[in-house]
Amino acid sequence: MIKGIIFDMDGTILNTIEDIKDSVNHAMKICNLPLKTLQEVKDGVGRGAINLIEDVVPKNTSQEDILKVYKVYQDHYDKNANHKTGPYPDILTLLKRLKEMGYKLAVVSNKHKYLVEALNHDIFNDYFDYSMGEVKGIPIKPEPDMLYMALAHLDLDKSEVLFIGDSDVDMMTANNADITSVGVTWGFRSKEVLIKHNASYIIDQPNQLLNILNEVNNNGND
Repeated sequence: MIKGIIFDMDGTILNTIEDIKDSVNHAMKICNLPLKTLQEVKDGVGRGAINLIEDVVPKNTSQEDILKVYKVYQDHYDKNANHKTGPYPDILTLLKRLKEMGYKLAVVSNKHKYLVEALNHDIFNDYFDYSMGEVKGIPIKPEPDMLYMALAHLDLDKSEVLFIGDSDVDMMTANNADITSVGVTWGFRSKEVLIKHNASYIIDQPNQLLNILNEVNNNGND
């Protein structure tokens, strides 16, 4: 019986890519590096901020210079994370419905935890019972640790939740945690990527999640 839903943030519930791109290109400009396209930034999102910067800088960039670019990026993004960012269509309606139906909700992201908590508060009015992001000492996705922390805070077993995400990293995380995954096609990766990384379900619209919940819970009661 599914009792809780854990969501990824970027590319799943929030379209954050324009603000991320702006901060990436601010850092690239300050550091005299080539600016990046929207697609190039999309391709790097999902594995944490430092990995994003490693992806967008030239291949021969030293670790010292990567850290300099990262610091400029992160300082800028911390102050500008919510200018162009907003929920995907119908996401707020879905979350409201899930809360009304009694589901526990969490968000788990490779974005820094303080940003995840701020966006949960500012955009989602604290809909989520638990917000988890990157913190020192806790492995980020695709390691399963943050999902396990969410399970503990929600007081649920892995068989009682679905994990919703848009990327290969999310599907790998769900598989590593032995949690049923739902891939969404409106985010930063293609449907083919979700299939390749063994998404349990794939949806094209947020309200289709309700159909999956009905299916899983009804089958569980047979």
